[in-house]
Amino acid sequence: MPGGASSGHRVGWDQVFVRSSGARLWDEDGREYLDFLCAWGPIVLGHADRRVNEAVLAATSTCDLTGVGPQLGEVQLAEMVCDLVPSAQKVAFCTSGTDAAMHAAHVARALTGRRKLLKFHGSYHGWSDHLAVGCARNGVTVDSPLDSPNGGGLHPGLLADVVVVEWNDVAGLERAFTDHGDELAAAFAEGYVHSFGCVPPAPGFLELLRALCDRHGTVFVMDEVKTGFRAALGGYQSICGVTPDLTIFGKSIANGYSLAGMAGTDEAMRYVGAYDTERATVDGTYNASPYAIAAANTTLEIMRTEGVVDRLYALGDRLRSAIRAAVDDTGARAVVTGLGSQWAVYFLDEEPRNFRQALRTDTGRYSAYQRTLLAGGVLETVAPTSDRRLCAATTEEDIDRAAEVYHAALAATVS
Repeated sequence: MPGGASSGHRVGWDQVFVRSSGARLWDEDGREYLDFLCAWGPIVLGHADRRVNEAVLAATSTCDLTGVGPQLGEVQLAEMVCDLVPSAQKVAFCTSGTDAAMHAAHVARALTGRRKLLKFHGSYHGWSDHLAVGCARNGVTVDSPLDSPNGGGLHPGLLADVVVVEWNDVAGLERAFTDHGDELAAAFAEGYVHSFGCVPPAPGFLELLRALCDRHGTVFVMDEVKTGFRAALGGYQSICGVTPDLTIFGKSIANGYSLAGMAGTDEAMRYVGAYDTERATVDGTYNASPYAIAAANTTLEIMRTEGVVDRLYALGDRLRSAIRAAVDDTGARAVVTGLGSQWAVYFLDEEPRNFRQALRTDTGRYSAYQRTLLAGGVLETVAPTSDRRLCAATTEEDIDRAAEVYHAALAATVS
């Protein structure tokens, strides 16, 4: 395997993990870790949740992949998503966030007859050529162009049709619409940015984006791949009160099984079709597989009936408070941000408002911090500009134990 694993973010780890349960992972040497990565978001209830796995087993034993017509569970899940998410009048399921973002770009172009897309610097919306620009990490500095490609081999013609704006830059956003508004098929935005940690929108910023899209006939796509069903069951849009035309989601909906989707208004979603030159094709053998659908129906039902989101917020608040107390006690040059179950630690003097500011985080101090956490049995990302998260299987005792490790990790950054 190139690099040693089939996904780039899994390259570079010395550990081979062989078991997972609840909020914990174990490597092949028997070392135990409290998991604050949660597979970058999908694990919301906990690893190997018995109720979810039993639902999946029942699905595989009753009616597995058929490739024809709608499935009962698919209809049930679509109804639940439409009930929960403000923008969702119609839903189409797929397998990954990359798929959902690509389909959203296709739908927006079919609806408007335009080519260009707008996105925000640092926000990751998958690996399709349509959007894989403006959030590269390796080799990028605070002085790199906003529209730097995310990787090699991307089609330059498509990249040229992407307008990149700095997050929370009001003047830059207004200028982009002045210059390109009548050419923009869609504007993509995370309502609350998790691509480079935890950076909220400035007051009024999402409202301005919504107004500009309305004024110019541009489709507003909110990326809720990380916030959907975790920040709130209705997504971040239900918190901020700004409703997009299309929503893309994934990760937490199925507690680790491969499922994503696109939801939106009737007007936008009527441009979804198959092998039709007037509409956007959404097709795939594994779209809405019965196994992932069973996992999602069970996950969302548990979250709806057991107050999971409230628990995630309480646990997240407890952990952020513990880390902030450790920052104060050690005198570490760091700030802690976050929402609900997700948080970020930046080795900066103040919270970043955009990607350029987040890139200034002290990577040397972060490396010392992350190595100390790992040695203490707390698993976090190796990426200094990324978010962390916990799952509902985490206990208050887990957080209190982790607080001691965070204190040591932050102390290790103080020279």
